Amino acid sequence: MVIIASIFVFCIAAIFRLLDNSANILISSGISVSPFYLSEEEIKEQMLKIENRKMRKKLKRTLVFQKLHKIFLVLAIFTFLAGIVYEFINPTLVTLL
Repeated sequence: MVIIASIFVFCIAAIFRLLDNSANILISSGISVSPFYLSEEEIKEQMLKIENRKMRKKLKRTLVFQKLHKIFLVLAIFTFLAGIVYEFINPTLVTLL
């Protein structure tokens, strides 16, 4: 059951990754970017150059999505490892088969 929970947490992490559309925000405002997944430093650098308040707000929201993606991804890995350890202690998946 814990392994299934880790898959659910991983799906949440994937959702936050899909919500991070920082490259699209910058391209729509006329700023050319090469990689589609921008690092936190690159976004902060672009925020200093942009004077539009709406654009800054969107980029701040993108930074939040990136941090949530990383948090949930780490949580999914720890949950998966805990599920594997739990299956060695109390093997419930084997009895289901």
